This record gives sequence, C-alpha cells and structure tokens, in this order.
Amino acid sequence: MLPMRKWTINGDFLTLSPNGVARYAREVTTAIEDLLAAGGPLADGLEVTLATPVERHDLPLRHIRTVHIPEFRRPRLPQAWVQLQLPRHVEGGLLSFCNLAPVAVSRQIVCMHDAHTWLMPESYGRMFRLAHRVIMPVVGRRARAVATVSQHARRQLAALGVAPEDRIAVAWNGCDHALRWRASRSPRDYRNRRPFVLCIGRNQPYKNMDLIWSIAPALAARGIEVLVAGEAGGAEALRHGPNIVALGRISDDELAAAMEAALCFVFPTRIEGFGLPAVEAMARGCPVIASTADALMEVCGDAAIHVDPDHPDGWTTAIIRLLENPFERLAMVAAGRARARLFTWRGVAETWLGLMAAVDGVPVGTLRDAGAAATAAVMVRA
Repeated sequence: MLPMRKWTINGDFLTLSPNGVARYAREVTTAIEDLLAAGGPLADGLEVTLATPVERHDLPLRHIRTVHIPEFRRPRLPQAWVQLQLPRHVEGGLLSFCNLAPVAVSRQIVCMHDAHTWLMPESYGRMFRLAHRVIMPVVGRRARAVATVSQHARRQLAALGVAPEDRIAVAWNGCDHALRWRASRSPRDYRNRRPFVLCIGRNQPYKNMDLIWSIAPALAARGIEVLVAGEAGGAEALRHGPNIVALGRISDDELAAAMEAALCFVFPTRIEGFGLPAVEAMARGCPVIASTADALMEVCGDAAIHVDPDHPDGWTTAIIRLLENPFERLAMVAAGRARARLFTWRGVAETWLGLMAAVDGVPVGTLRDAGAAATAAVMVRA
C-alpha cells in the first residue's frame, strides 16, 4: 500500500456551459471517479477532492469528495475565484482542466487545449485573449506538468513558448460520451428529410462558416439541405441560401438524431486543438468531411475525407460523392466508428492518473495501468 496522495480538482468548470473544455473537465472528472471505484495501482493511496464555487452539481461522485468554496461577492471578477480563493484550499496537488489555472500553485498539472488566442486572435475578445496570453505561459513554466489534447497542440504550445515540449503530455479527448446520447429523445425527427449535411456553427473566424455559406447554392442544385446547429445556426444563417436550415442551439440528444440521419458531418474549421465534434459524429455513425487542419488530420486519420478549408469546390465534390456512392458512405461509417473507439475517457483519465503518480514520485515499475505507459517518457518537474 502506497502512502496517501492528495489531489484537488479545480472545479471552476462547473460554472461553464457543459461544452468544449468544460465537457473535457466533466468527463475526465467522472472517469477518474470510475477509476477510483475500480481500484488498481494508479488509484492506490489516492484521495481526490473537487473544489468548486457552485453549491450543487450534477456529477455522480462517491469516491471524489466535493468541497464548496463560495465566490467573493465583491469584487466579482473573472478569474478571482481561481487565482485568489482556490489556492488556499489546495491540499497536495491540483488538477486544472480548462487552460487557465492559479499561478500561485506550482504543484499542479494543467490541461492547455490549444494556442488559438495566439494563432487566430481575431476569434476572441480582448480580455479573453489577454487572460490566456498572460496566465498560460506563467502556469506553463511553473506547473509540474502540462497536458494537451493532440500532438499538434503540443507542438504549437511549445513553439510559442507557452510550455517546454518535454514537459507536455498528450491526454487527448474521449468521445464515448456521445454513445450516451439518445436520439429517441429528440424533439425533432430527422429521418424523413431530403438529403442534408450537418455542421455545428460558431461565430468565430477560425470556424470558417463562410465556407459553409459559399457551398450552399451548389448543394441546393443537387437537392441537398444544409442544417446548421449552434450559435451560427440562428436566423442570420437563413439569408445565405434557401436550403439552409437554422437549428440554433440543440440538445445532445437532438444532435445525435441529426448526426444519425445526415448524409455527412462537415467540419471546415481552420485550426483545432483536437476537433471533438468530428469524433462525436464518427461515434454516432455519421461520415465526416473535415478540413486539412493538422489536428484533424491527426485525430480523424483516414476515417474522414479531408479537404482544404479554402477550396469550396473540393467540399462540394466530396459531399456529392457520398450522395452518389452509398457503399463508400457505409464504409466511412464503419471506419469512423472504429476510429472513435480509440478515444475513451477512461484512457484519458488513466493518462491523468499516470501524470499524478509521476508528480508524486511513484516508481514507474509499480504503474501497470495502460495510461501510465503513455506518461512514462514525459518528464515531470520535481
């Protein structure tokens, strides 16, 4: 039996909408809970606490204790809870899953998902950019280890000096949460529509929604609709073509129903740290046409069709190819499902527990779990 090792999870993510980096944090926390319940070398002697500014949460935790740290009422400023309040309640090490973390805590592992505020700053507000550009490099130098979600993101963070490359481990994303979605609970039935492609739109330049608008007329000529979910799928989207259907924000269950019925999922983004919507679509049996962004090439591999984000004709050609070749589409469904099975939240959590063990100085020879092998070559600041 190893001596007790104490870690705290930065629960600031519970104040965020459960998407993007907050989904990562929620799923990894839950997967760590499951590993603690199952036991094993990585969980031996490990005590984990979730420190959160919210009074109640919906995470199913029994082996991870929750501590509520109320936010200051005045001044109520961004990052005040993380930077000023959380550090006083950290016992042992700290896990921060959402890019920003307290600079006062050096015994921590932080996940930095991407370098987007450097690469496409026009996609973010001034204060958001400033917070990331100031805090992330400081934490990257001070933290015992940094995690990120792809080899591409690892290289970018290192090239920009956010953290040394030999201190960055890859802890991917999982996508098996998408298998919990229930299309049968969707308020809309997408199965009897004419052929349609699906995308998730956001009003940020790097998401490249102009590509979607530009190919809509050519798809309309072939009887193909374009369904746009998300914030860019509001009424404004309708002016780009009569075959565009603006879904707005939809639930995960409705997204599952749309993915299962779509001809394909299109993802023309210019940059990504990982590209979670693409593998979620694969998990739901929806073929993916994705851009040639490095992270998408890495994550989707040959299970997706990749097209240059600046070549609209290539996107139209790829979509019509799937319309005219149902057997190729079925082959892509099978390949996508196989690819998606590589990305599990349990595997991500094992990597995190391996990093925690390395920080705690647990001898590598005692780490027999799968995730430990992925971290054995990563140097961790002593």
